[in-house]
Amino acid sequence: MVLGAACGEAVLGKKIGNKALVWGAVAGTIPDLDVMANFFMGELDSLAFHRGPMHSLIFACLMPFLLSWLVLKFYKSGIYNNPYYKKISFVLASFLFIAIAGILSFLVIYLIQWNGIFVPILLTIGLFFLIKTIYNNYVCKKQDAPSASYFEWTGLFFLSIVTHPLLDALTTFGTQLFWPFSNYRVAISNIAILDPIYTLPFLGTVIACGFFDKSDRRRSQINWIGICVSSAYMMGTLITKNHVDQVMKMSLEKQQIQVDKSMSCPTILNNILWFAIAKKDTSYYCGYYSIFDKEAKIDSLYRIDQNKKLLAPYIQQKSLQILTWFSADYYNAIDMGNDKIQYNDLRYGTFSFRFDRPKDYIFHFNLVKKGNELQVSSERERPVQSRAELIQFWNRIKGY
Repeated sequence: MVLGAACGEAVLGKKIGNKALVWGAVAGTIPDLDVMANFFMGELDSLAFHRGPMHSLIFACLMPFLLSWLVLKFYKSGIYNNPYYKKISFVLASFLFIAIAGILSFLVIYLIQWNGIFVPILLTIGLFFLIKTIYNNYVCKKQDAPSASYFEWTGLFFLSIVTHPLLDALTTFGTQLFWPFSNYRVAISNIAILDPIYTLPFLGTVIACGFFDKSDRRRSQINWIGICVSSAYMMGTLITKNHVDQVMKMSLEKQQIQVDKSMSCPTILNNILWFAIAKKDTSYYCGYYSIFDKEAKIDSLYRIDQNKKLLAPYIQQKSLQILTWFSADYYNAIDMGNDKIQYNDLRYGTFSFRFDRPKDYIFHFNLVKKGNELQVSSERERPVQSRAELIQFWNRIKGY
């Protein structure tokens, strides 16, 4: 949403003002509407569909033409000045900003363990002035139809949409950029799915743009500062990933472990603590490395058995083919007894830095044997971190 808003501002901000921010933010979220498939598909099918067709480059190239036509129809109808429509839009926008503020408060106070009530107070004050500004400038004033052409709208929507899957491709989850020509999931794994250092300053510049007139040069300057700073940070994460890959390679060589393939990815909410994993035959070697560690090495490489034999009789079934494709062949199985098997996607590691307990694994599925089939159970226990584990996690980030 933030990146889409910044792209919208860069394309049409000088011409249509805050409408460029709004439509850019809307366009930037469109690919993620594929999560609606959860209501119509099974868990695995929806998992495979997410970051699939609607995150492809071909979708980003075709969808802007339809959206531009719809937006021009929307403004031609005049509904945007209907009092009821404006009030509903204002309420929805207010809820959105309140939700964002709530998430920020949670991240700062609960996850980072930063005690202090001043953060929610500052966010509440900021929200008050932001919502008041939106009400005075949007609800209480008649809006003019933006004077942008069909192809100018197309440029805004294209840039706001195409940057979404490109950004997603930098995470570990993977994105089918080349659908329908290939189902390969591009996953550079240089940034976490949630990284406040990338998002929060960028969010600040995007919001700040909205307080300046579209003809004010400072508006464009602030937006480009946000784009440049976030892009520079992204380049820094690529450099960090290359360093971690080299540390993992040297650590494996030092312990005389030859592997078939390896990967690394940052842990959630930061780009300092990294998880690295390598595969050799049916075994994995994994460990954690913080760029604040005193030495550039991973001393404690944990060995995990893939236990592929547990899944061998069912390997040709669609459910397992989807899971192995999704996890990029970084997985193991744990026999839970009573005809149940836990399938763990190893790319996400654990919060507890342990791998001997089924509950430690962050991303897993429960499989149930039913006759000659292995079915995915809808019951999936989410890992719950204790306060002690969260403190341990943040201490490990600091290199302890």
